[in-house]
Amino acid sequence: MARPAAGDPSPPLRRSVPILIGILALAALARLTGLSYDLPFIYHPDEPFNVDIVQTMFRTGDLNPHLFVYPSLSYYVNAIAYVPYYYAARLVGVIQARSDIAPLVELVMGAVKAPLPSTIVLGRLLSVVFSVGTVGLTFLLGKRLLHDTRIAALAATLVAIAPPFVVLGRLITPDAFVVFFAMACVYFAARIFQEGRTWQYVAAGIAAGLAASSKYNGGLVVVSIAAAHVLRYGWAGWKVPAIYAALACASLAFVAGTPYAVIDYRTFAEFVIIDGRHYAGGHPGMEGDTLRWYLNYMATTAAVAYALAALEIGRGIVRRSKPILVLAAFPIAYFTFIALFVVRNDRTLHPLIPLAFLLAASGLVRGWDRARGLHPEVTRSPAIAGLAILVVAMVVQPAIHTIADMKALFSIDSRETARRWIADNLPRGSRIAIESYSPFVDPKDFQVQGMEQAIDHEPQWFAERGFDYVVCSEGMYKRYFTDRERYSTQASRYEALFARYDPALKVFDDGNYEIRIYEVGRHLDSARATFPASR
Repeated sequence: MARPAAGDPSPPLRRSVPILIGILALAALARLTGLSYDLPFIYHPDEPFNVDIVQTMFRTGDLNPHLFVYPSLSYYVNAIAYVPYYYAARLVGVIQARSDIAPLVELVMGAVKAPLPSTIVLGRLLSVVFSVGTVGLTFLLGKRLLHDTRIAALAATLVAIAPPFVVLGRLITPDAFVVFFAMACVYFAARIFQEGRTWQYVAAGIAAGLAASSKYNGGLVVVSIAAAHVLRYGWAGWKVPAIYAALACASLAFVAGTPYAVIDYRTFAEFVIIDGRHYAGGHPGMEGDTLRWYLNYMATTAAVAYALAALEIGRGIVRRSKPILVLAAFPIAYFTFIALFVVRNDRTLHPLIPLAFLLAASGLVRGWDRARGLHPEVTRSPAIAGLAILVVAMVVQPAIHTIADMKALFSIDSRETARRWIADNLPRGSRIAIESYSPFVDPKDFQVQGMEQAIDHEPQWFAERGFDYVVCSEGMYKRYFTDRERYSTQASRYEALFARYDPALKVFDDGNYEIRIYEVGRHLDSARATFPASR
């Protein structure tokens, strides 16, 4: 490891281990809290998609995911985790064969039940491991490149507590994986800048390829390798063979994590094109004003940190600070890239956040050291006080959001209260239509038909088809009323549906999430004949 510069306040790494352990414990606690909050039901719409692919791989042995909305690395890692789970479950008699890992019961998006909730806990734990690992990499990168434990600790603490890291760090999605490998790539890129050894190029390239094999957008982290190489060797560095070794290793690592991109290249290419069109074309509730949306999201979740990060990037460019430019290369390229798309959401911003926090911590600590050197006292004290306020604000704002998210995991949710009310109050055998993000209605007790959104059909359609009830969820309809100017047609159709069957039989709004149940008409004799009247 490179020695700290003269006067550097940073102690050797071994003396920083207790600090790192404390931050990692905080990160783990935040992510493990409420890990099974919705089980045996699964509320998040993306988890069932990923779980289905992983469980199918494990049950059948077919390693081709056949779907490439995401690359396949996270699927393989999760499938490997099923091996010890399977033998442990057999040992205690929970299952006897791989086929006993029953598939999810999915009525429609967001209305899912897991027959084996422990498999969901397993996948979420794996995401926790990678998410906490990202916190550790943030600390190590700050320590290695900026030679300051204060910067490393402050940035890692922010990653440990900040939204969306905590939420995404406990979900079965590729998000925890892509950020981990992206940060690993930047860490080795920093080593390239400092030392330029061949093994560092190889390691950085592998990490970049694995990032891309977790989520396609992660592949852009290769700009960190290029930046570190140029900052070390100048533009003549393109004659150094090691940079091409890094690019080759990135390609090989991507294929290793997503081998069917080559084996089943036609299917892979089709999904990549579809995914690109999706982000360029739009997604209701997650589209439009992309740049403004990201800036607003950053302002409402960690305004001080992002503002300081932007200032530090500016300082790094003006002063030609090479360590800062190594850290800034990926965030600048990545933010420019995602701002061009129509679709926007917090998880897309996710990969650049640890580096933004490192840049913010660097600027704050640098300012702190300058303030302490000010004279006279009448100038120094207000400067230090102002910076102390910034430190508190930088930590408190994201912490407030994360605490609120954690509290929500233990609060009453309208999907659960609606589910129980339906089971206890509606006649068994009733024919019920549910749209996406509705409560899970047991198909053993009711005739349930799921649909993406209730307005896929005209209001009278439900009566003509003999439905007794329609369940609507704000997870579907609220997006249209929130942006009525863009979605006036959809909002009007929902209003027509609500008006047709108003007043609602029951409205639930526990946890600030609304579920509406409308009664369509009298129960059909055929429904009573199919299901016994007694429970």
